[in-house]
Amino acid sequence: MRAITTDLGVAACIVKKEKILLVKESRGSKAGLWGMPKGAVDEGEAPAKAVLRELREECGVEGEVIGLIGVRERVENKIPGMFLAYSVKINEDEIKIDRDEISDFGWFLISEFEDINWISEAMENIAKSAIKGNLVEMTDYTKQKNNHYVVFS
Repeated sequence: MRAITTDLGVAACIVKKEKILLVKESRGSKAGLWGMPKGAVDEGEAPAKAVLRELREECGVEGEVIGLIGVRERVENKIPGMFLAYSVKINEDEIKIDRDEISDFGWFLISEFEDINWISEAMENIAKSAIKGNLVEMTDYTKQKNNHYVVFS
């Protein structure tokens, strides 16, 4: 394989009692729109670690990656883009949003989705998959490999 420039993003899908945690963006081109806690993967960072960092930064909670919910791929301006939506378990119930990035949050049932102003149709479809429990499980081989190494199957 060879390295290429890629736009790589992640989202945390947190479902409790048939409701998913959604956040409302407070700035940028997506200001006022709803989606899961999300962000970009930093250089040298594993995507499964990036999603937990983004969750901590945006919502003030720690989480654990359980599996993968969905993948969005695209090509824009000749640059491939990948977006990985992870199923994440949190133990804490108190969400403490970072008001610089997130203006509001809430727990939503799938029946409430049509009234939400979504970041994208893809984000809504990923949220539906998360609530329905469409999960590809994660196996962590990091200890055996002495480096971050996980498989989703």
